[in-house]
Amino acid sequence: MPPTSSLAIPAATRRAWLLVVCVLLYACVLQGMRPLYSPDEGRYTNVALGMLDSGDWMRPMLHPEVEHWSKPPLTYWSIATSFVVFGRSEFAARLPGTLAFGCTILLLGRLGRRFVPEQPWLPALVYASFVFPSLAANLVTTDSLLALWETLQVVVFVELWHAATPQAARRARLLLGLAAGLAFMTKGPPGLLALGACLVFAFWSERWRGLWRAFGWDALLVFLVVGGTWYAVIAWREPAVLRYFLVEEVVNRVASDKMHRNAEWYGALKVYLPTLLVGSLPWLPVLVGGAWKHRHGVLARLRADDQRKLLACWLLLPLAVFVVARSRLPLYVLPLFAPLAVLTARMLVPLNLRSRGVLALVCAWCAALVLARAVPAWLDVDGDDRRLAAEIRAQLAPVPDEVAFVDTAPRFGLRFYLGSKIERLDLPGESPTPQAEDLSTEVTESEGCRLLVVREEQRDALERALLAHQIEWWRLRDARGYALLAEIAEDCAWKAQPDGRMTENAHP
Repeated sequence: MPPTSSLAIPAATRRAWLLVVCVLLYACVLQGMRPLYSPDEGRYTNVALGMLDSGDWMRPMLHPEVEHWSKPPLTYWSIATSFVVFGRSEFAARLPGTLAFGCTILLLGRLGRRFVPEQPWLPALVYASFVFPSLAANLVTTDSLLALWETLQVVVFVELWHAATPQAARRARLLLGLAAGLAFMTKGPPGLLALGACLVFAFWSERWRGLWRAFGWDALLVFLVVGGTWYAVIAWREPAVLRYFLVEEVVNRVASDKMHRNAEWYGALKVYLPTLLVGSLPWLPVLVGGAWKHRHGVLARLRADDQRKLLACWLLLPLAVFVVARSRLPLYVLPLFAPLAVLTARMLVPLNLRSRGVLALVCAWCAALVLARAVPAWLDVDGDDRRLAAEIRAQLAPVPDEVAFVDTAPRFGLRFYLGSKIERLDLPGESPTPQAEDLSTEVTESEGCRLLVVREEQRDALERALLAHQIEWWRLRDARGYALLAEIAEDCAWKAQPDGRMTENAHP
């Protein structure tokens, strides 16, 4: 028998690392195939690139003259860091959300040790094969990161609740404060919904003693440092921003329809019901069948089982907040798929993966989810910033220093593909648009080569405004529903393309 090295890695450790690698590969494969889509993906990457170009990582900016405070900066920081490490690619832009998806899968495996001890890996498998979390990981948004931090809050709360020693409890409380702080830096107050659900469970189970078990001054300090330092610095530098966070990002999202995001009384049914049902495929029949089977005596079982209590709080409390709030989008409920995965696993156990038929179906479904990330690369989608950038690049040399969208929503993803600054301009005489500059002021500034982009139906109004200010321009070929006008300025040396397109349609 060969001698055993004292440095040999235990078999269990090798299997654990192999599982981590497989999960991360599953999360990452083909994430760079699809182009960036406006508005959301373009906006997030634009702000991240602005931080890299300016060196100012504290102030999110859509343009060097336009601040953007709608989200805390952790998502922008993660995208910018990914660009630094991996280069400016679609894969790097999606990597933070991709890794968050993979880490959430692994956390659910950890949670499965207590909630599904017979097959602790089952909640992770269910979450990995749910439609909605997998598709959401292919989007550049805050939501996959938020789902990770909220799941981490619940995982460490469970560790805290079952801690065998004061030292283990303290470690768990500190991690809980860290997870809450990271969630708060990702999306503000909504990031604390999972923590709120845990505290409701603690009070439900042990009243004030339960709340005291979950509280620690050291954990609160960790939360304030991690989650509050950036807010404090910004509030000190620009006091008006704090009011914006409280009024626009909290009060108006909850109590008004100012955001115009499905605020109707039936908006929650329209948005969240299909998201939860379709997003839970292929395990939806298991969820529905289990709910029907156990429809009687629900309250009695909740009172008798702490795990059911926690799952109910984790799922229902945030859902109630989303239903009441009048700003509603499908991605808001992404963090709820973690408790749904645990519920499904408890109803599904035991799942026999040694059966070749079951294993083949699961593998085929997961492979289909991976391939679905690449399919849009061959589709012509209106929001495709890569295609619009290619049509602009084919007509202009050099690429514009600035692309200004006039009286229409900017396509911020063009900064990623062209390197141009992106700005929104209002036509003269129109009501000011938030985060927009006035055309009359902008065209008098020297900012290099500027391309003006306007919807075809507004082209005549833009040309009249340019004539009024004695601005010359080249009229380019329309691109994807936009009219393109290349402004002629002393500090810009547009060059004709080989076919001479730039020599035509000069004005005035």
